[in-house]
Order: sequence, then C-alpha cells, then structure tokens
Amino acid sequence: MSVFAQPAADVEVPREPGRPRALRVRRGFLIASPVLAGLFCVIGAWSDPAVGITGARLYELYAAHPEPLQLKSLGFHWGYAFWMLPALLAAAYVRGRGAWIANVAAFIGFAGMTTLPGLLIIDYYDSAIGQEYGVRGSLAVEDRMEQMWGLPAFALPGLLGLMISLPLIAIALWRGGVIRWWGVAAVAGGQAVFLLGDIAWWHCAIMTGFFAVFAYALALGTRGRTEL
Repeated sequence: MSVFAQPAADVEVPREPGRPRALRVRRGFLIASPVLAGLFCVIGAWSDPAVGITGARLYELYAAHPEPLQLKSLGFHWGYAFWMLPALLAAAYVRGRGAWIANVAAFIGFAGMTTLPGLLIIDYYDSAIGQEYGVRGSLAVEDRMEQMWGLPAFALPGLLGLMISLPLIAIALWRGGVIRWWGVAAVAGGQAVFLLGDIAWWHCAIMTGFFAVFAYALALGTRGRTEL
C-alpha cells in the first residue's frame, strides 16, 4: 500500500469536539451584549432613588433608600460592562479596512470595562456614610476625594470607554463591510439618548431599542463569517 494512499470515502475524519458550538455561543454572546446593556441600564435607572439629582439631596436619598440604590448600582454595573463588551468581541471580525479602528476600540473598551463598572461600588459607600454620619459626612468625603489626583486618572478611561468604544467598533465594522450604515446610526442614536438625557428609565428603554437594531445588524453581518 502506498504511503500516499487517500483515506476511504466512508472513513469519517475526526473533528475538534465542541468547536462549532463554542463559536456559535461566542457569536450569540456578542449579539446579545448591546441588548443586555440596555436592559440592565433600564433596571438601574428604574431603581435609582435620585435620578437627575446632585449635591446634598442626592446623598440624603441614597442614605434613606439603600435597598433600591443597591439594585441601581448592580444594574448600571452590568449595563456598562455589556455596553463595552462588543468592542472586544467584534474586533476579531474586522479585516482590512477598519482593522486599526477596531484595535483602538478594543483597547478603549478594555480600559473602560476594567474601570467604570467597578466605580459603582462608590454608591454603597455614599449610602453607608450618609446613614452613619449624615449628609455632611458624605459631602466631606466627596470633597476629600476630589483633592486626590488619582481619582480622575482612574475614572477617565471608564468614561472614554462608555462614550466612544461602541461607536468606534461600529464604525470599524462598517468600514470592514461587516455591518451596514444603519448599524452605526443605531449606536449613535442610542448613545445620544443616554448621554444627553437625565438617564431616566424611559431614556434607557429607548436606548435599548436603538441597541437592539445594532444587535440585529451584528447578527446579519456576522452570519457565515469567521473570526480572525
């Protein structure tokens, strides 16, 4: 028998177990992420006892309503995390045009995910300090923290990730031919509703609708495509 003989036609070539399903799950996670971001933000905004309020009154309400405050913080924690996740997961679909934009989006999304969601723990401190030491204690702690140079350096990557990582990855996907222009427009509309409003629950609900359109664009654009 020749060493170059071909395998019989009825012999099944073994495949890597579980890989196709794993890739489908990963793609599904990417598509679901924008919608999950919106839904978690709806939960956070609906639970927030001090929507649109700042200063001493905010600390009073946080101290008086610790239960809904905890749900608010958890909602926005996961909302922000899922918001920036597509910048990491979708970058692998962009080849050629838009690839460098995708790289930048992934880096900014990584920086944002590792900072902003964790900052929501501050809400628990605000409520606990207000309960123990009153509003004056909360304001005094806030004043002290604002004097620390590291706090803005810690928060800035998170804010940048929230504001630009999703638009950047949407632009990269569009330039790479993965999604259509209306997917980019959906991201821009959703972010505008959220960032320019009072972050009330109905703002977040409208944003979720826009993000669902983007998720649909991702579903259409990544169908049949393989990642790098």
